[in-house]
Amino acid sequence: MEKGFGDILRDLRLDLGVGLRELARLINTSPGYLSDVENGRAAPPSEDVIVRLARALKVDKQRLLMAARKVDPELSEYVAQQPEVADFLRTAKDRGYEEDDWVRLSQLADIAKLGKGDGKK
Repeated sequence: MEKGFGDILRDLRLDLGVGLRELARLINTSPGYLSDVENGRAAPPSEDVIVRLARALKVDKQRLLMAARKVDPELSEYVAQQPEVADFLRTAKDRGYEEDDWVRLSQLADIAKLGKGDGKK
C-alpha cells in the first residue's frame, strides 16, 4: 500500500530527528495541526506550507508536493503568467501524453536549444 502524505512527513521528520514541536516552530504552525496531518486527520497543507516543510526537513520540495498531489507554487505562477503553457498542457492531457512522451519532448527541446538555458540539465 502506498504511503500517504502524513506517513511520509512523519518518516522524514523522524529520520532527521526533529520533534513535532520543533518542526512546527520552524514552519510557523501549530504542533497539533502537524500531528493531525501526520495522523491523517487533516488534509495535506497548502503548497506554501509544504515548501516550508521541505526546507525545514532538508528534502526536495517536489517529493512532498507529489505526495500531497500539489503543484509547485513556482510552476503555478509560471502557468498563470504564460497562457500558452496552460494551452499546451491541456493539449498534452487531451492527447494522453505519457512518461515516454515527456522524456522525448524534453530531449527535443534540448536538441532545438529552446529556452534561455544551454540545453544542459
